Amino acid sequence: MKKVVYLIWISCIAMGASSCLKAGLDKDLPKFKDAMMTDVFMEYLYESPGSGGSPVVRAVSMSLSGKQFKKKEDSGAASDSAIFIVTVPAASGSFTTEERAKVTTANLSFMCNISTAATMVPVDGAPKPGVPGDFSQARRYRITAADGSSREWVVRIVNFIK
Repeated sequence: MKKVVYLIWISCIAMGASSCLKAGLDKDLPKFKDAMMTDVFMEYLYESPGSGGSPVVRAVSMSLSGKQFKKKEDSGAASDSAIFIVTVPAASGSFTTEERAKVTTANLSFMCNISTAATMVPVDGAPKPGVPGDFSQARRYRITAADGSSREWVVRIVNFIK
């Protein structure tokens, strides 16, 4: 029994003394240079009664089609762009016909996949990713790569089908 307690104690000390590497990385290691948007998603968030009667926030994924990711170098535009068509799905379950009627481009939440180790921030009043906002007009996001370079992306719904 004494040996078991001793081994547990030693294991705890060994785990507590270890840490993640915070310094001493080789400065010559390559950093990711990409600041790209590679996929987009949109959801409509709404409240409905839960099983206990308390409201529950639910999410309905919009169907996105015709996705195009255009780099400014290829299109001659001032910024990169992600354009797509949004189709609202049919009513089903707690996503009733009445709730479906409330879905507009002004109350959708936007999410996307970006390059490895990159970060993204909204620009010029664009909604934060995952937070409902107005996409009735084009919105801007800045993606910054791990090497510090950045690209500004315009996100635009070209058609909204209900």
